[in-house]
Amino acid sequence: MPVYLIYLLIFFVAPVLVLAWLLRDVIGHYKRTILWSLFFVYTIGFVWDWLCVRTGVWRYDSAKTLGIGLVGLTAEQFIGFYVFGTLLIVGVVLLALRKAEHV
Repeated sequence: MPVYLIYLLIFFVAPVLVLAWLLRDVIGHYKRTILWSLFFVYTIGFVWDWLCVRTGVWRYDSAKTLGIGLVGLTAEQFIGFYVFGTLLIVGVVLLALRKAEHV
């Protein structure tokens, strides 16, 4: 059972969907910011994770993941953590900025 995927769906994807709905009117203005954020997280995060897996700092249990991956990193890590984790952080920051402008 892909337990890691289930956790990512609950704690990353669901909140990102709520934030996307709340910020639907301003997301278009921040496309470049979002894309740059994804770029940096993917490049730095990939190297960081790859080094940690390669040196044995941590590993991903294939019994709890989909079993699909690249160089020791799971598909869930690429899609769930890098994409949706980044979108969650960017969404929270944009929501905070939006609320700060209305105060």
